Amino acid sequence: MQQSPLVRTIAALSTRERKELRNWVQSPAFNRRPEVEQLYDWLCTQLEKGDEETALAKTAARQHLSTEEPGLRHTMSFLFQVVKQYLAWNEWSSDPIANRLHLCRALRKKGLAQVFDKEFKPLQTNDPNQPQNADFQLQRYQLHFEQWEAQHRTGQTDATQLAAANEAFGLFIAMKALRHGCAALDQPGLLAAEQIAWLPETLTAVEAGRFAAAPAVQVYYRCFKIMQTGEETHFLPLKTLLATHNDLLPPQELRDVYLVAINFCIKKLNTGARHFIREALDLYRAGLERQVIQDNGILAKATYQNILLLAIAVEEWDWARDFLEHYRPALPSSERHNTYHFNLALYYFRKKDYPAAQDILRRVEFRDVFHNLDARRMLVRIYYDRGELQALDALLHSFRIYLQRHRNIGYHRDLNVNFVRNVQRLLNLEPGDTDTRDKLRRRISEEPYLAEREWLLGHLDR
Repeated sequence: MQQSPLVRTIAALSTRERKELRNWVQSPAFNRRPEVEQLYDWLCTQLEKGDEETALAKTAARQHLSTEEPGLRHTMSFLFQVVKQYLAWNEWSSDPIANRLHLCRALRKKGLAQVFDKEFKPLQTNDPNQPQNADFQLQRYQLHFEQWEAQHRTGQTDATQLAAANEAFGLFIAMKALRHGCAALDQPGLLAAEQIAWLPETLTAVEAGRFAAAPAVQVYYRCFKIMQTGEETHFLPLKTLLATHNDLLPPQELRDVYLVAINFCIKKLNTGARHFIREALDLYRAGLERQVIQDNGILAKATYQNILLLAIAVEEWDWARDFLEHYRPALPSSERHNTYHFNLALYYFRKKDYPAAQDILRRVEFRDVFHNLDARRMLVRIYYDRGELQALDALLHSFRIYLQRHRNIGYHRDLNVNFVRNVQRLLNLEPGDTDTRDKLRRRISEEPYLAEREWLLGHLDR
């Protein structure tokens, strides 16, 4: 049973789902084998104890069931079939529209026209707050076509149903083609965008104005063009669409759209377009308010730091401090303490409140190697700027030892090794030695891997 899909699947279920699944296993509609029920109860008991290793051990399972290897394999297979049926039902039943649509389809096939009309009527009322994504359009297509099919069977055809089905199907195809195009651009080399089915036709149709009244299609079109061309002319319309259509897409899809827009801003920032700092921060704020920047309520530590740095860059100090506190609980629990305190220290450091930053950096030991490196560089700069040369000398020594112990961090090691060396050279400069100073300036300017280059050059020019 090692790495058994059956055990792994049951282990992934919630307590409520396991109780619900037990009803399935006990029901003769799905299972008539007592040994299947016995195996399920035994597995759940082991998993509830937190003993997944025992649950994966065939020997323990055979002893409990008093069966040999072929019998155990068969029992596991039968149980897994029931588990998969339950999962499929659970997913299907969570979508009330799909549930009722299948009911209506069954009623139509049975020729129960009056019952069909009664059950179908609630499906014709659209929820204005429902996301208008491709899945929604596919359901619209299925609903309209189902009604047309029912009318067609009774000789009461309604052309409007077929027209509505056709419109929904076109929107579904357009959105899926554009989303697949974005996926191809996001991972180049897997599949060329030109190979995506119906993508060239969709692009032509959108540019001809066919989907002008379909904001969801426009959102995906702008995302595709931003990723394809990197042109600002597509960013502004996308920004407007995001601002004016709150519930256009479900959270996961909306999150992907925000990330496309944010990544575009970051790329522009890297080319020196400083006004995109504000654009990126505004997008992050809007995404946080809509709770789509978070992934299942969790805010990645890199995102947490990026938002802080953007807020600091536009000197929104009060908002930045409130952000750190408000979204602290959203950080991954295992990293929350270190991530929060590192960013709080960074906040005080950038604000030049060195005593507050220094207090945190001295008290907290950062387990993340990159946080540790950044924290050490911040302390080096603080000690140097405050003239605490004895503490600086001790820190540089411990920094060297730390870098010797952490050799598997790629170019980050070179960045920091060269930083420590050049700080030491800066300390060793004799007043009035312009030749050595000029040589050091050239070395710092030409060094390919060097952290804090601007800070070092700034101190040379004083």
